[in-house]
Amino acid sequence: MKILSGWSRATVMSLSLALLPLTMIGTPAFAGQRAVIMETRELYVSVVPQDSAGHIPVPPNSHPAEMTEELLVTLLDSVQVRDTLKAKPTPLFTEGALQLLAPHLQQALRKAGPREDVTFIVVALYKTLLGGNTPKTTSGRLFYLDGKLNLIFGVVKDEGRSRLDAQDRDYRLIAVGSRQETAAGDWSLVTGEDRPFELPRKDWVVVDPKAARVVKPAVAATPAATPHMKKGPTDRPLSQRLATLIELKEKGLITEEEYKAKRREIMNEKEPERTPSERLATLNELKKQGLITDEEYRAKRLQILGDL
Repeated sequence: MKILSGWSRATVMSLSLALLPLTMIGTPAFAGQRAVIMETRELYVSVVPQDSAGHIPVPPNSHPAEMTEELLVTLLDSVQVRDTLKAKPTPLFTEGALQLLAPHLQQALRKAGPREDVTFIVVALYKTLLGGNTPKTTSGRLFYLDGKLNLIFGVVKDEGRSRLDAQDRDYRLIAVGSRQETAAGDWSLVTGEDRPFELPRKDWVVVDPKAARVVKPAVAATPAATPHMKKGPTDRPLSQRLATLIELKEKGLITEEEYKAKRREIMNEKEPERTPSERLATLNELKKQGLITDEEYRAKRLQILGDL
């Protein structure tokens, strides 16, 4: 065996000591300090340590927090985004993205501690001007503080690293929003009409969930004007109900808001006691008939598998 000279031993020792801090910092930052709630090709939700706000102390969050899926969908669905080159804002999340996100954000808020935030990355399909669909990525940081829900976005409808068939996507490379730095991009968030939101920054939304509960969709606010949207148990097949809903929208008998609200209600209803194989068979048939979107299909499929 060769014996290292005194100079070689000193060199190796110096390099080892120099690399040690990098190892100690890098490992927990990516693996040891985050709890992954859900990870698929189109969704990533995790609980992570609070990020810093520069020299300003970050107060502890009011975690764990309890929030219903319905409320989370309502809050997220109200956020719109405006491209600086366009005057008209558009919804930030698709229906499929809302269905994917809500249950896992709810679970993450239940698990998060006072010194932890919830982060998410979702890839959803958006319609193009030519009539096709293109996948885009939206990410953010979410936390509950002083009775209000905070949403700080990292990327919004970003087409980079968004392919749904990507197997090597590294979620750690996608910005998820920061208290200290405003997100890059020529866009700004916009809140829906009559929504109790605050906008501290172009990428930061703050909302009081208690105030949001007062704001109801049009279908719930004026049930007498839409008797065909009556709530309650029904024996009609799911395919028939969705087909009827689509027909009502195409004939202009219900508004876009009523259509979206009722569609979410139908898709989120508790199903009768059936086996997973029966539920998956029904789901496959709905997709085959074109009554549900690919995103709705994936979201419902994950829900069924999650109930196993």
